[in-house]
Order: sequence, then C-alpha cells, then structure tokens
Amino acid sequence: MDDLSTEAAEAARRAHEWAVKVDGETSGTGRDMARARARLWALVAQACTAVAAAPSPLAVQAAERTLDAARRQEGSWHAADAQDQAWTWAEVALACAATGAE
Repeated sequence: MDDLSTEAAEAARRAHEWAVKVDGETSGTGRDMARARARLWALVAQACTAVAAAPSPLAVQAAERTLDAARRQEGSWHAADAQDQAWTWAEVALACAATGAE
C-alpha cells in the first residue's frame, strides 16, 4: 500500500459522508444501511491509521484486503458479505499493527 495515511483520510471522509446520510434517511432500512457503512468506513480509517504507524507485512496485507472489501460493499445494495469481510480484515489489520505481527 503506497500511502495508508491518505487511505485513512479518504476512509474518514467516507465515514462522515455516510453518517450525514443517516440523518437524511427517512426509511429504517436506508438509515440502517447508511449507519453500517459509516461505522465500517470509520473502522477502516482507524485500521489504515494504525497500519501506517506500524506497517508490518501482515498489517499492510490486512489493510489492503480491508480497503478492497470496503470498496466492494459500497458499490452494492446487497453488501452484507463484503461488509463482514471488510470488518474482519480491519480488525485483523488493527491486531497486526498493534502487535507488530510479521
């Protein structure tokens, strides 16, 4: 990953964008989807920030997979599987960055 700090900033921007959409949604389903995406992108931002600060090979790989899955879920209305995958990889990236796992 070339610049995880840039990716983290973009993920934070997306989290904010989705959080704003929560306030504007009139349907429960729309609010739930926007809220889930806001929370996911916030976690992606945290993971990218952590990996940028401690870029072990496993952490970088996990961050790349996190970003890939998060981007896939954003383009789909049936995104539960990609959201779950992104959430899992973000947690793995945080763990690898925190421990320096090689």
